[in-house]
Amino acid sequence: MKTYRKTAVIVGILFIIGTVAGILSGVVTAPITSESTYPLNISASETQWLIGTLLILVMGFPLAMIPVLLYPVFKKHNEVLALGAVLFRGVLEMVCYLIPVIGQFLLLSVSQIYGTTEAGEAANLQALGSVLIAANDWSSLLLGLVFSIGGMMIYVLFYQTRLVPRWLSGWGFIGAILYFIAHLDGIFGSQQVLSFNSGLGFLMAPLAIQEMVFAVWMIVKGFNPSAIAALSAKKRLNEV
Repeated sequence: MKTYRKTAVIVGILFIIGTVAGILSGVVTAPITSESTYPLNISASETQWLIGTLLILVMGFPLAMIPVLLYPVFKKHNEVLALGAVLFRGVLEMVCYLIPVIGQFLLLSVSQIYGTTEAGEAANLQALGSVLIAANDWSSLLLGLVFSIGGMMIYVLFYQTRLVPRWLSGWGFIGAILYFIAHLDGIFGSQQVLSFNSGLGFLMAPLAIQEMVFAVWMIVKGFNPSAIAALSAKKRLNEV
């Protein structure tokens, strides 16, 4: 039981680390992206830009580890769905985090090249930068779809196993559906930069709030002991 308690605490901490890192990444890079000369101005704030970029990785790795840590628990109930959660919320989601990281490194390179070329090349570099920005925006929307599909799998497993209260896992499942709808609308509505104030971005709020409530619950309460006992009994029964 101590092992399960430790797993729950680690999962809660990883949720918080990932969320805080994602927020900090946006805060750090916002002054750069808000300038009219963006992205050609990036090299003037290179360290700040690199910190913001690396914070995306600090966000991605902890969040991708969550389904991996939960897999040994979930597989006792439904191994296929548990593997699906690892695939979407772990592997594919991490790939989707790497795409904008590479994009931001390339944007820095474009800005550095701009600083060593003649003024006549500025238009070409600006066009290249715009393409890279668009690629990052589209990858963000794709990340939202992958993230929400993985979230649906995780919260279905939590709902079925009763490892956490059903109101909490049900909230997460509904929030993941709304999150998916918001990003799907972003793709087909050409709202490439999705925020809480744009398009159907407000639909992302329920899941954002739920995951922080969920993280605190994991740290303070952990898994339901009776649900853990039921899963262990089910595993022993299947092995007979």
